[in-house]
Amino acid sequence: MKKTTSKKAVLLAIPLAAIAFAATPALAGDKDKPAHAQDHKGHDNGKHKGWEKQAWKRGERIPIAYIEPRYYVDDYRVYRLHAPPAGYRWVRPMDDRYLLVDVASGLITEALGY
Repeated sequence: MKKTTSKKAVLLAIPLAAIAFAATPALAGDKDKPAHAQDHKGHDNGKHKGWEKQAWKRGERIPIAYIEPRYYVDDYRVYRLHAPPAGYRWVRPMDDRYLLVDVASGLITEALGY
């Protein structure tokens, strides 16, 4: 009976050992980088490089995508903005930032909050 138990243990141990040795290179990773850096390739540690917000200025043109009704500020008085002249709209491309834009050309005449 003791012989059967040890035989079963050996038969079970061989495949487990093979799995363990096969997985070792995958767990090793890149030896030049610390373990915590291996999991986040391309991560910039919260610096958000390339995420700079556009600082629009008077005289620039905004992309036509921002001259859509979803960006319009129709209730401009609520935001303490003056009434836009004919052909112009207040546009809100980002929170708390407002642009007075010539709808036909996209030319910015006022930039508030930048």
